[in-house]
Amino acid sequence: MDNTNSEEHNQSLNYLFKPKTVAIYEAKSKIYYFIEGFIRQGFDLDNLFLISSSEDEISGIKCFKSFDEIPEKSIDLLILSVRRELLIPSLEDIFSEIHVKFIHIFTAGTGEADEVGMKIESELKQLLDSKQNTRAIGPNCMGIYSPKGKVAYYPSFPIESGNIGLIFQSGDLHSRFIKFSNNKYNLHFSKGISIGNCVDIQIQEILDYFNNDEETDLICVYFEGFSPLHPKAGINLFNVLKTMNKPVLFMRGGKTERGKIAVISHTGSIVTQNKIWDAIYKQTMIIEVPPSLESLINYTYLFYKYINRFKKLKQETNYPKGKKVLVILWSGGFGILATDILTNLGLEMPYFEGESLRKLEKIYLARIGSLKNPIDLPWISNTEEYYLVCKTAIDEKDIDLVVVETDAWNDIENERFKSYYKNLIKIKNYTESNNKVFILILHEYPGRNREIFYEKLINDDFIVFPSVKIAAKAFLKLYEYGTKLNKKINS
Repeated sequence: MDNTNSEEHNQSLNYLFKPKTVAIYEAKSKIYYFIEGFIRQGFDLDNLFLISSSEDEISGIKCFKSFDEIPEKSIDLLILSVRRELLIPSLEDIFSEIHVKFIHIFTAGTGEADEVGMKIESELKQLLDSKQNTRAIGPNCMGIYSPKGKVAYYPSFPIESGNIGLIFQSGDLHSRFIKFSNNKYNLHFSKGISIGNCVDIQIQEILDYFNNDEETDLICVYFEGFSPLHPKAGINLFNVLKTMNKPVLFMRGGKTERGKIAVISHTGSIVTQNKIWDAIYKQTMIIEVPPSLESLINYTYLFYKYINRFKKLKQETNYPKGKKVLVILWSGGFGILATDILTNLGLEMPYFEGESLRKLEKIYLARIGSLKNPIDLPWISNTEEYYLVCKTAIDEKDIDLVVVETDAWNDIENERFKSYYKNLIKIKNYTESNNKVFILILHEYPGRNREIFYEKLINDDFIVFPSVKIAAKAFLKLYEYGTKLNKKINS
């Protein structure tokens, strides 16, 4: 049975992301991270039931020997961790003892492993199809992360909630994305799911749920392929993607021939052809992300900051409609490299000459540096003239993106730095008040001064990237979404 449009199978996913009662079977010390995740998130431990034939206690929580011993007769979420050969008989026994709304099947070694595993998945689907009020994610997945639901499969995940939704077929990439992006850019998430082999619940179902979820404004997907047990999954996914009204950053694994082989051994999925995906990207609002976790993190960071800026103002997000860039720095050589990088990527760098240049020269007649874009004014960055030159340049060419190269200072308490920093804030505020994008470039290198400065910038709500190239690629994705959105509105 195809579950995508079946009401009897499509019960509210709220119980999956915000369960009131959770059971773990078979609970063992080696999967302590599941239990510690619930503890750190603040889940009600009176409603966390550990079922174990061998353990009396794990992480200070009592273990029950069977489902008969627990006080509940219905469980919102069951985390199932058994060997693959025990998967079907364990579920049959559990179903005879207790009602379960959702199952997270942690078990690996199924469809991605061999023919025996594929047979187990087929039997699993038949069993789940016979239980009209029970849905499952997996097998071969890490599970759920939901700060507001107080659920996490790792204790290291942040407890603060945000507005990014995650759907990953890889548990490890899902985990790394959460930890890396939170540590580097302080990103926070509404809900995340490592969905694995997709024997039952399909990616498009989660997408549709996130599309209607008030807590989610931005969605990131890592996709490998479709379960061979769901022949209509491709067209169902396409139909859902056409309805999305939120940005979806979509990263696909298995784009190369060798990568397709790796997908089979990872989730046992059927990989679709690149030409088909090219058509999907053109016909839907989703944004293609290259197969790079770093790229996905960087793009998400810019979308997250940009969306939340408008959200704080209680305004509809106004995406960039142009690609004109103003570069501000204090190094002529860096300016040349930045110009080459930006123009090669397809961005426009307006050149200030004639009347435009004379307007800037009335504010400050540069004898060292340049006013022509890049703006290179190495000695006046702490003066009022510096801010006025930048403000006038933004207005004169109707700039869409302002990029400022900066560096760490040895002493952030001296007056010169404080005046320079005030200028950065003023330029940022002016740029953003005109619905434009402001990005700082702070190159990555080891050093305590840089760490201090970076932390200050992040705390003061600056968007900071380590290179012009990374910043430009992220901006172009923001612009691409704005272009698609504008076309959709006007069609």
